[in-house]
Amino acid sequence: MELSVIIPVFNGADTLRRCLDSVIGQQIEGMEIILVDDGSTDNSLQICTQYAKKHAATTVIHQTNKGLSEARNAALEVAKADYVTFIDCDDYLEPHTYKGLMNRLKKHENIDILEYSVDERIGGKHHTRLQLPDRLFTNWQSYWLKTKAYKHAYAWNKIFRKALFAREQFKANLIFEDIELMSRLLKHCKNIMITSHGYYHYTFNPLGITANANGQALESMLRTHCKIMKQCVDKEYFRHVLNIQLDVYRMNGSLILTDYLPYRGGIKLTLYHLLGLKRLCMLHQWFWKMKDHVTSLWKH
Repeated sequence: MELSVIIPVFNGADTLRRCLDSVIGQQIEGMEIILVDDGSTDNSLQICTQYAKKHAATTVIHQTNKGLSEARNAALEVAKADYVTFIDCDDYLEPHTYKGLMNRLKKHENIDILEYSVDERIGGKHHTRLQLPDRLFTNWQSYWLKTKAYKHAYAWNKIFRKALFAREQFKANLIFEDIELMSRLLKHCKNIMITSHGYYHYTFNPLGITANANGQALESMLRTHCKIMKQCVDKEYFRHVLNIQLDVYRMNGSLILTDYLPYRGGIKLTLYHLLGLKRLCMLHQWFWKMKDHVTSLWKH
């Protein structure tokens, strides 16, 4: 077995068939599909069972609702292949994606993580693309900063060497579990490759957990970034983390980003040095309140 495709499912009946058809249509040898029904209340489990009967090397796991992390971990426990990948049940793949990716892994047997491009659809028409070039990194810090991987630290547009998960698992009860896991996995990686081949089609769900993350969830993600910054940081990464801190303070008043770094340039970094972190956070909070007030007046 070469590739284990892990698909967590929770009330995904409307999109699950599209997802499964795109995976089965990859037509690569040595691929198994592991479906984990995480206590769905629609007919997702029935769809999973139907596909498992029609297609060999398909396993269905049914469990009470435990969340995305536990669903992925359950699949990792039974995965048989040397490499694993993840796909959410409301997303789908460009044809021939896995074939090209596996060919690259066969040519470069020392790769620990292979990341490929993403097409992100928001609503009916608007979409953005993460178009990656072809490049090999031999240390995780270079990969993290030069590709701005902190902006796309997803689990689902990557193929992982399964041995990485012998030491690490997804943590339960986190919303931004992918970046937290990546912060641990990357430290075990000697070779990381990005490639222009293939596309993961991500469908944004405005009602999903991530889209409606609260201050506590953002604070958890911010703490992960702060740990990473102790080992690698540059101006753009610090600016990215500062923006998260501003949102965290606006939502729950927490100040987490304590390290003072001498990066300058742009309005926010300039104000950061002039006002200090707390005053900048307070100014940002006031700005949002004024923005909400003006919006409310405009509607009336």
